[in-house]
This record gives sequence, structure tokens and C-alpha cells, in this order.
Amino acid sequence: MDVGRPIAVPLEQCAQLLGVDLATVHELAAKVEPYLRADGTRIWSLTQLERQLHPEEYGRRRGGYLDRSTNAAVALTGPTTLTGTSRNRSGPRPA
Repeated sequence: MDVGRPIAVPLEQCAQLLGVDLATVHELAAKVEPYLRADGTRIWSLTQLERQLHPEEYGRRRGGYLDRSTNAAVALTGPTTLTGTSRNRSGPRPA
């Protein structure tokens, strides 16, 4: 049963799976916190390294959430303003 690519692996394997050289992966890994296995081995999330490698493919939303919309320009325009009503629709907030 093939489950696809692993979630987290050592840096050498990350370079191979991402298709980049080891020096590039070391630069990316400086910005990503590794996981620590019980035996002390450090492993890195392929997804987090890939987001560091191709930041233009992962737009940002307010609050730091990732936006995978097809139109990244919309996600980068900034937050919208609320109309003065609370989120639970109970009416305007008291002054």
C-alpha cells in the first residue's frame, strides 16, 4: 500500500523528495523547527520546507493563516472592515 510521500524526514531525504540540493534545504531548515524523534533524530516537515521554498504559491491571510485560493492577489489585498455588528449577529456593540 503506497501512502504517498512521508510527512517529515531527515534533511538529506527532504532534498531528494523536494528535488533541490542539500545546501538549499539547509537554508530552508534554518527557518523551520524540526521534530525530534524518541531516538534523538531530527526530522523536518516536508510541507513546511516546501512553503519556505515556494512562498509565492501560498498566499497569506489575516492572522497568519494560509490561503490556497486560485487568485492570490485577492488574499494579499488586506483585511476587510466589519460593519459594526458582532459576529454572533446580536446587533451593534454598545458604545
